[in-house]
Amino acid sequence: MSDFLERSRQLLGDEKISSFADKKVVVIGIGGVGGTALESLARSGFKKFTIIDSDSVDVSNLNRQVLFTAKNVGESKVDAAEKHLHEISPEFEVKKIQAKIGDTKLEDLLDEKPDFIVDAIDFVEGKLHIYEYCLKNDIPFVSSLGMGNRIDPEQVVLTTLNKTEGDPLAKKIRYEAKQRGIDLKKVNVVFSKEVPLIKSPKPSSMMMVPSTAGLLITKYVLITI
Repeated sequence: MSDFLERSRQLLGDEKISSFADKKVVVIGIGGVGGTALESLARSGFKKFTIIDSDSVDVSNLNRQVLFTAKNVGESKVDAAEKHLHEISPEFEVKKIQAKIGDTKLEDLLDEKPDFIVDAIDFVEGKLHIYEYCLKNDIPFVSSLGMGNRIDPEQVVLTTLNKTEGDPLAKKIRYEAKQRGIDLKKVNVVFSKEVPLIKSPKPSSMMMVPSTAGLLITKYVLITI
């Protein structure tokens, strides 16, 4: 297989791109945000992934989740994601874990310290557990906040949890994090400044906003790791 990273090497340099190959990245939640982050990290030169998700692919995912097509409906997301990555390159090393973080602890799932953790789940208890685990173990991480019920990708930004505003999910997480003594300045996040357009029990979403969040996550990993 020819070097599919040739143009990436031209941009970032061979040393930088080559350094990604041995880094171990954990992506938790591989839906609209996490799926785009996973794919863009893979296409950037990262080769060693642990992917964690408890869900199966639903037809309603297909309007925004880049890893999946109609043929994947009914499959576990981790199985479908692994197959997709291997269609890009057989060189990827993928450890699949079907679990819900919060119900299951990361320390019970990870057998070695990763170089980076991406949090792309929407379960508050799980997110708080990820923050505590990463801060306790000195693992770089970034967390995606609310991307549903929005359509403007230009309002998605990288910041820290203490600087978020106007996002109902961020508000709840800030409160719960403070209760647990988590330093909000140490929690790096992607969040949308856009006020949610609608209120609904089940968030609505299109591709633009979650995929922008996933791409910003990849940018943050590239400059951090």
